[in-house]
Amino acid sequence: MNMLLANIQNSIGVDSISLLIAILTFLAFVMVWAIYRINLLRIHKNAEHTKDLHTIMRRTLDTGKNFVLKLSIQDRYAVNMYGDFLPQNGMSYQECLNYIHPEDVIIYQEFLASLIHGQKTAECTVRWDRSGEKHQGDWQYMHDTGIAEYTENHKTPQYIFCTLTDRTEEMLREQKEQILTDRYRQFFGQKIAGLAFYDKDGHLLYVNKKMRDILKFQSKDDPYYFSHTLYDLPTFRNVLTERKAEELYFCTKSMIVERGVNCYTELRVHPINDENGELTYITFSIRDITQERELYLQNKQKDLEIRRANENIQQYETELKYLMETCNMRFFRISVAEGCCTFYKTQVQPEKKIAIDKLESYFVDDAFKDGLQRYQEYFNEPRAILTQIHPFFGDSDELQWNYIDSVPYFDKHGKMAGTYGIVRNVNELMEKQERLKQETERANQSGLMKSTFMANMTHEIRTPLNAIVGFSDVLSMLPSSEEKQEIVKVIMNNCDMLLRLVNDILAISSLGDGGIDFKPDKVDFAKEFDSICTSLEQRVQNPNVTFIKDNPLEHFFIEIDNGRTQQVITNFVTNAVKYTQKGHIKVGYKPQERDGKSGIYLYCEDTGAGISQKDQGKVFDRFVKLNDFIQGTGLGLSICKAIADGCHGQIGLFSEGEGKGSTFWIWIPCERYDS
Repeated sequence: MNMLLANIQNSIGVDSISLLIAILTFLAFVMVWAIYRINLLRIHKNAEHTKDLHTIMRRTLDTGKNFVLKLSIQDRYAVNMYGDFLPQNGMSYQECLNYIHPEDVIIYQEFLASLIHGQKTAECTVRWDRSGEKHQGDWQYMHDTGIAEYTENHKTPQYIFCTLTDRTEEMLREQKEQILTDRYRQFFGQKIAGLAFYDKDGHLLYVNKKMRDILKFQSKDDPYYFSHTLYDLPTFRNVLTERKAEELYFCTKSMIVERGVNCYTELRVHPINDENGELTYITFSIRDITQERELYLQNKQKDLEIRRANENIQQYETELKYLMETCNMRFFRISVAEGCCTFYKTQVQPEKKIAIDKLESYFVDDAFKDGLQRYQEYFNEPRAILTQIHPFFGDSDELQWNYIDSVPYFDKHGKMAGTYGIVRNVNELMEKQERLKQETERANQSGLMKSTFMANMTHEIRTPLNAIVGFSDVLSMLPSSEEKQEIVKVIMNNCDMLLRLVNDILAISSLGDGGIDFKPDKVDFAKEFDSICTSLEQRVQNPNVTFIKDNPLEHFFIEIDNGRTQQVITNFVTNAVKYTQKGHIKVGYKPQERDGKSGIYLYCEDTGAGISQKDQGKVFDRFVKLNDFIQGTGLGLSICKAIADGCHGQIGLFSEGEGKGSTFWIWIPCERYDS
């Protein structure tokens, strides 16, 4: 019985354990299935998220013109991961270098080296030839962001993933903006006028060098001008009322005692407003017109002298008229039939008769004597003769000036019957006419110089000004920056032309004031010559003309007025550039002694139009232009001659004739010294 009970208990225990195991197994299955479903849902969700991220990445790459490349370090080969930047089969590292701009190859090599030697990420920008195998140099700027991928147990990366972004438009835009900025700075720094920017409250922001020179800045950030506003300056205190900026343009005498400014100036104030009409900046320009004013006063004095000369001429003309009305005049009549000349004090009573064959003895002029010997041929047409004769009347043997007017008369058959006219003593008139001639020549010379000067200046100044004003108006209407750059270049060239013209006017004005001042100084002329030639070479813009510099010495220490010497060289080269269309322009110098004095010989040789022998003697005169169609005032060479005369030097030219070029030279005495 006990054994049976034991068996039953054992049986019940086994079933319970089996049931428990079954339950646990079922629960484990359910849990595994639940985890599987959860993981499956999570994987599905992650896949959707990855797909979305991939879509977003693709759209981002498409929008930004981006490409993704994979570069194998071991194979040294790159393939496209996204986009078609490389060929379909990829490209080797060496082939890639052939498409990169030669100047950027080293940049790209340093970029890869930094990634290979431990740097996780790196960036660079290189120019890539997008013309492909044609290699036409169609460069695009590509910004490369590289990421190095490492694997286990490797200290160097196996792959480099590169994201390329096309920044061509951005870089080109920056370059254009930089060029425009540089041109603006260059224009703002021109020496034509002083320019300055002020803020809306009148505080100085920026000023160019010309303004600093005119207003005599003591330093780059002169505290007087930077601490005082525009409204506080003496010139504007009573002009800009209520401290409000407005458009102003006027001329005045500017005086700033604190800085020793005392000159006549031309001023302009221009406010700059934003789109809402609110004042943002104030531009201020100033131009020193002291020398121009002196030139104007000189012209005014010349006008006064011309007016006085014209009044004198008018006075002499009045006197001449009176003399003609009251002078001792006689009528004469020559008759071929009678063979005599009859003089009349009045038209009624003859005063004297002289035989034609004796008439010639009164005349001194051999030509007139010959005419009387064949008077029928000589007087066959009207004659007006001024000649010296022995007096027809009175006992004086002193020669007299007489003016003879004769008109032939003919008989009914058309044969000359004689001649008639008037003869009058013009001794007094000749004396007055001689004085009148002198005054007239002086007035004509003065008037001619003024007329020539004003005509040349009007034409020469109008030409660059018309170009500056006209192209300035067109500038804002041009759509492309390339066209604007060309227009700005034209404006700058005409500004330079106008500046040289004003310098010539001021230089020739100083000649009229009593000559040129010379300030010799010790210089190394070899270096100064290199410097001026570097500047002058820029003026030779014709591609068919070569600029040659002949500097035979490494050092040449002399005592000379370097500014005047450079002025002569500049005028020589400027003249050569105008008349040379092909060939070369050669400038040089050499030491040379003349008449026992040491000096320097400078020359400018060109293959231009040349100068005929008849014109070579007048090229150094003022206002002389051998070609009126060539830009210029005709003052440059006359200034050079004045400089040569002022320093007791010599000047001249060589030319075999038209079309054979010419060489202008100058010899200037100077002393040499040891460095």
